Amino acid sequence: MSNWDKKMIVPRIRFKMFDGEWESPSISGIFELRNGYTPSKFNNSYWVNGTIPWFRMEDIRTNGGILKDAIQHITTSAVKGAGLFQKNSIILATTATIGEHAMVIADSLANQRFTNFSIRKSLKNEYDPLYVYYAFYKIDEWSKKNVNSGGLLAVNIKELLKQPFCAPLILEQKEIAQYFHSLDSLIQATERKIASLKQIKEASLQAMFPAEGETVPKVRFKGFEGEWKNMVIGKAGNTFSGLIGKNKLDFGVGEARYITFLNVLNNAQIDTDILEFVNVSKDEHQNDVQIGDLFFNTSSETPEEVGMCSVLTQDVSNVYLNSFCFGFRISDNNVCPEYLAYLMRGPIGRRIMSVLAQGATRFNLSKNNFLKASIPRPKDFAEQRKIASYFIALDKQISIQKQRLEKLKQIKSACLDAMFV
Repeated sequence: MSNWDKKMIVPRIRFKMFDGEWESPSISGIFELRNGYTPSKFNNSYWVNGTIPWFRMEDIRTNGGILKDAIQHITTSAVKGAGLFQKNSIILATTATIGEHAMVIADSLANQRFTNFSIRKSLKNEYDPLYVYYAFYKIDEWSKKNVNSGGLLAVNIKELLKQPFCAPLILEQKEIAQYFHSLDSLIQATERKIASLKQIKEASLQAMFPAEGETVPKVRFKGFEGEWKNMVIGKAGNTFSGLIGKNKLDFGVGEARYITFLNVLNNAQIDTDILEFVNVSKDEHQNDVQIGDLFFNTSSETPEEVGMCSVLTQDVSNVYLNSFCFGFRISDNNVCPEYLAYLMRGPIGRRIMSVLAQGATRFNLSKNNFLKASIPRPKDFAEQRKIASYFIALDKQISIQKQRLEKLKQIKSACLDAMFV
């Protein structure tokens, strides 16, 4: 008797109405092995007007686990004698993207270089397909840890087939499967909510600032009218540099903190929860940051990401800026910093920065040219503030949904670990 058979086969967390040990037959005892198929890329008759969905290994990750929509299609002549995988088959990647699996929910499908396990018809009443899909999380773990060394990474199929596949009776399987299906539904709904909010933000950035050659935006808050005027950026404030004279030993230590390059690049508003430590002595002459400061990255591999703007909306002390960005401190009381930040991240700002970006393999931003650029703004400070408040609220909603999504994913990960053997 193996060590596996000697221990109690039960999960750490279980629904109250169920008890007793789980069964643990080997994978080979409940699944039949079928290989994937790769039709020739050089035969156009295999690909033109195809109707059979065909997935690559990377599609497992791209589509989030359960494959719904094929990226490519092949013809029946391409399949030949390879056969099609049946509905509710489990696809497991045993090379390259090892430890990723998916459930086939289409009626049939041909695969590229996948190892596929499909449930035998004689056992279809003993195993719930959706339970099998979620239970394969444990097989994923085993696969990632048991690959060959050197060359193309691959799982030893013979050893994989010997691994136990633990499962309770069908009613408990269905209860577990439904729980994770509900979790996945919440995750997908949250992802859709985030995507929707991002689309609203993108559309608003287009509509709430004047288009090129125009002096008023397409969408405007009630109570505001009149043309917007152009303003030379340099007349609204002054630039300042980030940290200077630092080496790698100065970072990750000390009592001071600094704003990272990615914090500026990724956020319209600086995230003060992810500031990092840096050693700055009291006698150093460094530029500390203040609430209302704007920050711009000075270089990038693409012109589209040069000069991304972020604004500091919280009062901080003993905080500095990384050396790959520069700051802009507004001195004109008629300019709202948050308004300027969102304008610079929108179509107007990106258009300005793409023109100012210089370079061939890496693009850089000249501070002097930046200060000479003109941007539109409404004369009324209240309108600037209204626009800024709208985008701040929108970003807050996106942030809330992202936090919710992360929490749901953490719950799912913990439950996958605890509710399966």
